[in-house]
Amino acid sequence: MRSFIKYVKKNGFKHFFEVIYKYKIDILIRKILMIFLKNKPLKNVIVIASHNDFDCNGGAFYDFLIKNHYNEKYKIVWLLRNDKKYNLPSNVKAYYAFRPSIAKNYFICTAKIFTADCNITPKVRNDQKSFFFSHGPIGLKNVKGKFVIPSYIDYILAPAKQYMPIFSEQRNMDINSEKFVHLGYPFFDTLFSEPTGELQKITTEKYSKVILWMPTFRKGGGYQRNDSSKEQPMGIPIIESEDMLYNLNDKLSVMNVLLIIKIHPMQDLSNFKIFSMSNIIVLKANDVRRLEVDNYKLMREVDALISDYSAAAYEFLLLNRPIGYDFSDLAYYNHGLCVENVEDYIAGPIINDYNQFIEFIESVLFESDNFEHKRKELMKKLYDPCDGHCCERIAKFMDL
Repeated sequence: MRSFIKYVKKNGFKHFFEVIYKYKIDILIRKILMIFLKNKPLKNVIVIASHNDFDCNGGAFYDFLIKNHYNEKYKIVWLLRNDKKYNLPSNVKAYYAFRPSIAKNYFICTAKIFTADCNITPKVRNDQKSFFFSHGPIGLKNVKGKFVIPSYIDYILAPAKQYMPIFSEQRNMDINSEKFVHLGYPFFDTLFSEPTGELQKITTEKYSKVILWMPTFRKGGGYQRNDSSKEQPMGIPIIESEDMLYNLNDKLSVMNVLLIIKIHPMQDLSNFKIFSMSNIIVLKANDVRRLEVDNYKLMREVDALISDYSAAAYEFLLLNRPIGYDFSDLAYYNHGLCVENVEDYIAGPIINDYNQFIEFIESVLFESDNFEHKRKELMKKLYDPCDGHCCERIAKFMDL
């Protein structure tokens, strides 16, 4: 009783009831269903959960399954984070991950395979197989202790063996664990495929260059979480005022360059003041869902990326196009980096302030790129295999 009172005082009744509604009722439903289903044969059901619905590795793997007609044999069940109606093909179902549902839990109790990028749905039987694909397998953020991969996960997609000391240490796992499998990542397939006009979902205008800026979240991503001690006046780094935003747009207009600022879906927007202008397009999570924009398909159609400590830079790396690294608030970043020799793990200029930000944009415009060879070397260091056949390998490993 004392622990309950202490919990409520710390988190409030609202948070208490949210936890009950989002998690505990589903657990009770599964326990009841398992009384009747625990000895029944598993069904041809694949349960998929991604980072922000139909995106990341889960989304790329799903695209592969549909393209190759796996839904004719397997029922595919999506666990969604957001309210949005999707036009789903045959034999595909979607349920909200954090709302109680008997049907959803029936599939969880009978599925053969689970995949997860971020939030992991516990399997309930030993004969089920659970795969952790990861939301961004490689990044500069120090995430040790921030996310623990549960023991019931059977397989974890892993990068090149050369990077495994860092990869395993960040996950608090034995480097020789048999759970690590080197099959590549589903998003590789998207980046290595042909463009499909993703940029046209955002704009039909023509520009000399298009640059994608993907700042990781500083505040957000969880209950009362704040990863940076620096307050960003406009909600993101580098841009310190509205005047600076207008100045940036003027410079972009003269250069005929489009800057797409894609805000992390977990970013707290309570102090967000950046807005779209003639040569700046701001994409928040709701915009991405409304336009049905896919990160990797968009990456494939832009000329350069501005990132920071997040995994985005190491996804875009496969395209071997210019990358700028915003380290302007590194001194205030609470978690620090996962590597000491950071220069060995970046393949582009470090951006510490607004002037260097503009210099990077100008280098992209004038195609002044001195990092092509280093990007290729870093790619070999981080990824093996590294091609457009990862989903095929994963499906074969799953024995689909």
